[in-house]
Amino acid sequence: MIPMMKGERKMRRTRIALGALLLTAGLFWAAPIQSGAAPVEINVWSAFPELHDQVTWIAGKYMEKNKDVKVKTTLFPQRALEEKVAVALPAGQAADLIELDKMALYPYYVAGHLAPLPKEVAEWVKKNFPDYSIASVTSEKGEIFTFPWLNSLKLMFYNKDHFKEAGITKTPGTIEEMMEMAKKLTKRDAKGNLTRAGLDLRLSGGGFGTSQKYWCQVMIPYGAKVLEKAGNKWKAGYDNEAGRKALQYYIDAVYKHKADSLDFKSDAEAFGLGITSMFQRESWVVGYLAKNAPKIDYGVFLMPKGPGGWGTVGNTMGLSISKASKHKKEAFDFAMFMMNDDMSRATFGDSGWQPFRKGVDYSALYKTRPQLKGFIDGAQTPGHTVYDYENIAPIFEIHSRMADRLMAAFKRADLMDNPSGIAKVIKDTADETNRILEDHGLLAK
Repeated sequence: MIPMMKGERKMRRTRIALGALLLTAGLFWAAPIQSGAAPVEINVWSAFPELHDQVTWIAGKYMEKNKDVKVKTTLFPQRALEEKVAVALPAGQAADLIELDKMALYPYYVAGHLAPLPKEVAEWVKKNFPDYSIASVTSEKGEIFTFPWLNSLKLMFYNKDHFKEAGITKTPGTIEEMMEMAKKLTKRDAKGNLTRAGLDLRLSGGGFGTSQKYWCQVMIPYGAKVLEKAGNKWKAGYDNEAGRKALQYYIDAVYKHKADSLDFKSDAEAFGLGITSMFQRESWVVGYLAKNAPKIDYGVFLMPKGPGGWGTVGNTMGLSISKASKHKKEAFDFAMFMMNDDMSRATFGDSGWQPFRKGVDYSALYKTRPQLKGFIDGAQTPGHTVYDYENIAPIFEIHSRMADRLMAAFKRADLMDNPSGIAKVIKDTADETNRILEDHGLLAK
């Protein structure tokens, strides 16, 4: 062996040390952090139990593949989440990922509290989601401000056994037919108390959900618009005959035909218990009924037509990343994982919520839950218009205030056969809509 000179030994030690450093760096970047450092934690806030359960399950699948990321999911009641976000998001203390209706999220984007989708993520969305869903979450700046995760399309659910018992052989095609059927389906006891509602109209519940169901149930069929665009501004579009007929339909249903009642159990629970014959809801009810009322024999049909239109509300359930998040990269990656083909199939099948993702094969799912196909078809039926909320800052306030006034009106028996009373309620409500628009500089003169 030829001995090395002192300088050569020094150079060799340097090369060995450098090689060890590079090897260590290579191992660091090539593999997840296994020890010595805590995993990145991202938090997700959800508003609905079935979605929370689904996100928690998806998080488990994601963490199996990404050992260096921990996903924590938290459930809040919808109103509580809205209140929580209103305080925490502007303060920079919200979750990394927030699930809410895009209508509720948009004002926070305008205020600078939500991170728009980065270019590469936006390109993925444009490739994998239908155009109308992308348009619904694109701002005036051209930025996609939230993932168009779920399509909250509204259809009518009906109890097939109730229909057979009442001798009804088809589903209603018009709102007039629906009311006639509701009267046949309604049941009362000897004292005249309601024991089965022929038509659940969502008379209470609070928040914009009440005005949303009202918009879908009667405003669209009569041709009344919540907002009417004039140039680049807006005004209330329902202080007219169509708007008055819409409210009259509800008042007559409760006080004249008595097909529903303010003090009667309602929504998916009532339908699952078999004490409601028809009601309007989204696809998540399919999952709810499978778990809670598997013996109910039911079907779905498109919202009935009216003299002024035919369509439904297909509002977008968004998934947004807080601008203050310290882990945006991981949050965006998890969000995209939630919406891949396998997770979309699982979400639709397990929770019943309808993903917006296009090109996903649900044929196997339809064999066990055929009602879900009606929601996919409903978004594609010619002549059947799907409406969504306008992307303007006060949209959430407009619909919430409208809901408050509608719920107050639903309690007024004196509005039956009272055209002037109906007209005043509609005018006062429209005036408030216009005041809100004016406060934001959006009122069309």
